[in-house]
Amino acid sequence: MDKKSPIPAYYQLATEIEQKIDAHVWLPGYCIPSERSLAETYQLSRMTVRQALGELVQKGILVREKGKGTFVCEKSIKQRNIMSFTEMMQGLGIDFTTEVICFDKIYPEEDMFLPFEDEEVYLIKRLRIVKGVVIGEETIYIPSSLLPDLKKSDIQSSFYKYLDEKGLSVYESDASIQAVLMNETYYETFGVTQHLPLIQVTSKNYSDEGALIFVEESVYRSDKYMFQVNVARREGYLK
Repeated sequence: MDKKSPIPAYYQLATEIEQKIDAHVWLPGYCIPSERSLAETYQLSRMTVRQALGELVQKGILVREKGKGTFVCEKSIKQRNIMSFTEMMQGLGIDFTTEVICFDKIYPEEDMFLPFEDEEVYLIKRLRIVKGVVIGEETIYIPSSLLPDLKKSDIQSSFYKYLDEKGLSVYESDASIQAVLMNETYYETFGVTQHLPLIQVTSKNYSDEGALIFVEESVYRSDKYMFQVNVARREGYLK
């Protein structure tokens, strides 16, 4: 800890703790030393230690459990841009499986609020499973006229890659992200009995010509999966 550095002490401590976690010195589930212990070890005030830990909790690296302590979280899978789940997981070197639980054709009901009026669409539901744990359920709606020959086996792997092969590459995605509450359906979907933090992502996916290709409504465990969004101000940009 360099107390002469212009870098704030809490930030230095947070960085050192994160490095220990990245180096697998402190593994997921490990209860880290108490605020008092860390303050004595690094000769810092408990307020500084508390601020460092708070930063790491906000980043999803640590989690506090009342009456028990502060623990190292399992690493979340982070998605930064438009990328298929398959490509992202392969890039991270993470083994996973996909289970297609619904593959059907429907005419959307009015209360589904889908932008496909009087049009037959595929209803596709897939579970994304990592190390035997369901981390997400993805629901896709795509007009059957775009993919008349689509088969269930075609969506066992990357749907984005399949679209590319059919000349339907996704150029832009308009997505909304919100927290959702656990209910009986989600308990069953994720195969759990305890309450879990969930996020719902609804996206409309367009071609480079601005044509809507498909709509996706997905729910993920936010303790296992994280979306990172970059927001920038661009002068003269209007959409």
